Amino acid sequence: MIYSDTFFIILTFDLLLIALLKAFYWKFTKQLFLSIFSQLYANLYLKEENVFTERVTFLVTIIMLINVSLFLSKAMFDNNLNLIAFLKVFAFVSVFFLSKAIIIHLFGYIFMLKSLAKLGVFFSFLFDRVMGITLFPIVVLMFFSPLISSPILLIFSVVIVILFLLIKFFWIWKIGIGSFGLSRYYLFLYLCTLEILPLLVFTKAVFY
Repeated sequence: MIYSDTFFIILTFDLLLIALLKAFYWKFTKQLFLSIFSQLYANLYLKEENVFTERVTFLVTIIMLINVSLFLSKAMFDNNLNLIAFLKVFAFVSVFFLSKAIIIHLFGYIFMLKSLAKLGVFFSFLFDRVMGITLFPIVVLMFFSPLISSPILLIFSVVIVILFLLIKFFWIWKIGIGSFGLSRYYLFLYLCTLEILPLLVFTKAVFY
Protein backbone atom coordinates (compact mmCIF):
# COMPACT_ATOMS: atom_id res chain seq x y z
CA MET A 1 0.00 0.00 0.00
CA ILE A 2 2.80 2.44 0.92
CA TYR A 3 4.61 1.51 -2.29
CA SER A 4 1.51 2.19 -4.42
CA ASP A 5 0.62 5.40 -2.62
CA THR A 6 4.13 6.82 -2.87
CA PHE A 7 4.53 6.34 -6.58
CA PHE A 8 0.90 7.23 -7.26
CA ILE A 9 1.61 10.64 -5.70
CA ILE A 10 4.80 11.04 -7.75
CA LEU A 11 3.00 10.13 -10.97
CA THR A 12 0.08 12.42 -10.09
CA PHE A 13 2.53 15.31 -9.65
CA ASP A 14 4.10 14.29 -12.95
CA LEU A 15 0.70 14.38 -14.68
CA LEU A 16 -0.03 17.79 -13.13
CA LEU A 17 3.13 19.22 -14.73
CA ILE A 18 2.09 17.78 -18.12
CA ALA A 19 -1.38 19.29 -17.66
CA LEU A 20 0.19 22.70 -16.98
CA LEU A 21 2.09 22.47 -20.26
CA LYS A 22 -1.08 21.54 -22.10
CA ALA A 23 -3.24 24.22 -20.46
CA PHE A 24 -0.93 27.25 -20.45
CA TYR A 25 2.08 26.64 -22.69
CA TRP A 26 0.82 24.38 -25.46
CA LYS A 27 2.09 26.59 -28.29
CA PHE A 28 5.70 26.40 -27.12
CA THR A 29 5.42 22.78 -25.98
CA LYS A 30 4.17 21.84 -29.45
CA GLN A 31 7.11 23.68 -31.01
CA LEU A 32 9.47 21.78 -28.74
CA PHE A 33 7.98 18.43 -29.76
CA LEU A 34 8.06 19.26 -33.47
CA SER A 35 11.68 20.38 -33.14
CA ILE A 36 12.83 16.76 -33.12
CA PHE A 37 11.48 16.37 -36.66
CA SER A 38 12.33 19.74 -38.18
CA GLN A 39 15.07 22.26 -37.45
CA LEU A 40 12.63 24.99 -38.49
CA TYR A 41 10.59 24.50 -35.30
CA ALA A 42 13.77 24.37 -33.22
CA ASN A 43 14.82 27.72 -34.71
CA LEU A 44 11.37 29.17 -33.97
CA TYR A 45 11.55 27.97 -30.37
CA LEU A 46 15.02 29.46 -29.91
CA LYS A 47 14.05 32.69 -31.67
CA GLU A 48 11.06 33.18 -29.36
CA GLU A 49 13.21 32.72 -26.26
CA ASN A 50 11.34 34.47 -23.46
CA VAL A 51 9.88 33.82 -20.01
CA PHE A 52 7.32 31.40 -21.48
CA THR A 53 9.84 29.22 -23.28
CA GLU A 54 12.00 29.25 -20.15
CA ARG A 55 9.06 27.96 -18.13
CA VAL A 56 8.37 25.27 -20.73
CA THR A 57 12.02 24.23 -20.71
CA PHE A 58 12.03 24.08 -16.91
CA LEU A 59 8.78 22.07 -16.66
CA VAL A 60 9.76 19.66 -19.42
CA THR A 61 13.16 19.13 -17.79
CA ILE A 62 11.54 18.26 -14.44
CA ILE A 63 9.15 15.85 -16.19
CA MET A 64 12.11 14.27 -18.01
CA LEU A 65 14.08 13.78 -14.78
CA ILE A 66 11.08 12.22 -13.00
CA ASN A 67 10.09 9.88 -15.83
CA VAL A 68 13.60 8.76 -16.71
CA SER A 69 14.29 8.12 -13.02
CA LEU A 70 11.04 6.20 -12.58
CA PHE A 71 11.75 4.14 -15.70
CA LEU A 72 15.32 3.28 -14.67
CA SER A 73 14.53 2.62 -11.01
CA LYS A 74 11.63 0.33 -11.88
CA ALA A 75 13.71 -1.53 -14.46
CA MET A 76 16.60 -1.88 -12.00
CA PHE A 77 14.79 -2.75 -8.76
CA ASP A 78 11.41 -4.05 -9.97
CA ASN A 79 9.38 -5.21 -6.94
CA ASN A 80 12.19 -4.25 -4.54
CA LEU A 81 11.86 -0.60 -5.47
CA ASN A 82 11.22 1.86 -2.64
CA LEU A 83 11.29 5.63 -2.24
CA ILE A 84 14.93 5.74 -1.11
CA ALA A 85 16.07 3.73 -4.14
CA PHE A 86 14.07 6.00 -6.44
CA LEU A 87 15.55 9.14 -4.87
CA LYS A 88 19.06 7.76 -5.36
CA VAL A 89 18.37 7.11 -9.04
CA PHE A 90 16.75 10.55 -9.37
CA ALA A 91 19.82 12.18 -7.84
CA PHE A 92 22.14 10.22 -10.14
CA VAL A 93 20.12 11.11 -13.26
CA SER A 94 19.96 14.78 -12.24
CA VAL A 95 23.71 14.95 -11.63
CA PHE A 96 24.38 13.25 -14.96
CA PHE A 97 22.35 15.74 -17.00
CA LEU A 98 23.71 18.69 -15.02
CA SER A 99 27.27 17.45 -15.54
CA LYS A 100 26.71 17.04 -19.27
CA ALA A 101 25.40 20.61 -19.55
CA ILE A 102 28.37 21.94 -17.55
CA ILE A 103 30.88 20.03 -19.69
CA ILE A 104 29.37 21.34 -22.94
CA HIS A 105 29.38 24.93 -21.62
CA LEU A 106 32.93 24.47 -20.34
CA PHE A 107 34.17 23.42 -23.76
CA GLY A 108 32.30 26.34 -25.27
CA TYR A 109 34.06 28.70 -22.85
CA ILE A 110 37.50 27.15 -23.46
CA PHE A 111 37.22 27.33 -27.25
CA MET A 112 35.34 30.67 -27.16
CA LEU A 113 32.23 29.14 -28.71
CA LYS A 114 29.67 30.07 -26.07
CA SER A 115 26.77 30.51 -28.50
CA LEU A 116 27.53 27.14 -30.09
CA ALA A 117 27.69 25.53 -26.64
CA LYS A 118 24.26 26.95 -25.83
CA LEU A 119 22.85 25.42 -29.02
CA GLY A 120 24.65 22.18 -28.23
CA VAL A 121 22.94 21.93 -24.86
CA PHE A 122 19.56 22.70 -26.42
CA PHE A 123 19.78 20.07 -29.14
CA SER A 124 21.39 17.49 -26.87
CA PHE A 125 18.64 17.85 -24.25
CA LEU A 126 15.82 18.37 -26.76
CA PHE A 127 15.38 14.68 -27.54
CA ASP A 128 15.85 13.67 -23.90
CA ARG A 129 13.08 16.05 -22.83
CA VAL A 130 10.62 14.88 -25.48
CA MET A 131 11.48 11.26 -24.72
CA GLY A 132 10.93 11.96 -21.02
CA ILE A 133 7.35 13.07 -21.64
CA THR A 134 6.76 10.17 -24.06
CA LEU A 135 7.83 7.74 -21.34
CA PHE A 136 5.00 8.84 -19.03
CA PRO A 137 2.32 6.35 -20.20
CA ILE A 138 4.95 3.59 -20.27
CA VAL A 139 5.99 4.38 -16.71
CA VAL A 140 2.35 4.31 -15.58
CA LEU A 141 1.97 0.85 -17.13
CA MET A 142 5.20 -0.32 -15.50
CA PHE A 143 3.90 0.61 -12.04
CA PHE A 144 0.18 -0.11 -12.19
CA SER A 145 -0.59 -2.40 -15.13
CA PRO A 146 -1.03 -6.19 -15.24
CA LEU A 147 1.69 -6.01 -17.91
CA ILE A 148 4.14 -5.01 -15.20
CA SER A 149 6.01 -8.31 -15.39
CA SER A 150 5.57 -8.82 -19.11
CA PRO A 151 8.73 -8.71 -21.25
CA ILE A 152 6.61 -7.14 -24.00
CA LEU A 153 6.38 -3.86 -22.07
CA LEU A 154 10.13 -3.76 -21.45
CA ILE A 155 10.90 -4.56 -25.09
CA PHE A 156 8.48 -1.86 -26.26
CA SER A 157 10.09 0.64 -23.87
CA VAL A 158 13.58 -0.20 -25.12
CA VAL A 159 12.43 0.22 -28.75
CA ILE A 160 11.02 3.68 -27.94
CA VAL A 161 14.25 4.74 -26.21
CA ILE A 162 16.44 3.41 -29.05
CA LEU A 163 14.26 5.18 -31.62
CA PHE A 164 14.67 8.52 -29.86
CA LEU A 165 18.41 7.98 -29.49
CA LEU A 166 18.84 7.18 -33.19
CA ILE A 167 16.91 10.32 -34.16
CA LYS A 168 18.99 12.29 -31.66
CA PHE A 169 22.32 11.01 -33.00
CA PHE A 170 21.21 11.67 -36.58
CA TRP A 171 20.22 15.29 -35.91
CA ILE A 172 23.27 16.08 -33.76
CA TRP A 173 25.51 14.69 -36.49
CA LYS A 174 23.63 16.49 -39.28
CA ILE A 175 23.43 19.86 -37.51
CA GLY A 176 26.95 19.66 -36.12
CA ILE A 177 28.55 18.97 -39.50
CA GLY A 178 26.08 20.63 -41.89
CA SER A 179 25.20 23.80 -39.96
CA PHE A 180 28.32 24.43 -37.88
CA GLY A 181 31.05 22.61 -39.77
CA LEU A 182 32.28 20.72 -36.73
CA SER A 183 34.99 18.11 -37.11
CA ARG A 184 33.64 14.59 -37.58
CA TYR A 185 36.30 13.32 -35.17
CA TYR A 186 35.31 15.63 -32.31
CA LEU A 187 31.62 15.10 -32.96
CA PHE A 188 32.12 11.34 -32.87
CA LEU A 189 34.15 11.72 -29.66
CA TYR A 190 31.32 13.74 -28.09
CA LEU A 191 28.70 11.15 -29.05
CA CYS A 192 30.80 8.32 -27.63
CA THR A 193 31.69 9.98 -24.31
CA LEU A 194 28.56 11.96 -23.40
CA GLU A 195 25.80 10.05 -25.20
CA ILE A 196 26.69 6.40 -25.91
CA LEU A 197 28.91 5.61 -22.89
CA PRO A 198 26.29 6.69 -20.29
CA LEU A 199 23.70 4.62 -22.18
CA LEU A 200 25.93 1.55 -21.91
CA VAL A 201 26.38 2.19 -18.19
CA PHE A 202 22.61 2.44 -17.69
CA THR A 203 22.08 -0.73 -19.75
CA LYS A 204 24.57 -2.64 -17.62
CA ALA A 205 22.89 -1.39 -14.42
CA VAL A 206 19.46 -2.51 -15.64
CA PHE A 207 20.20 -5.88 -17.20
CA TYR A 208 23.23 -7.14 -15.25
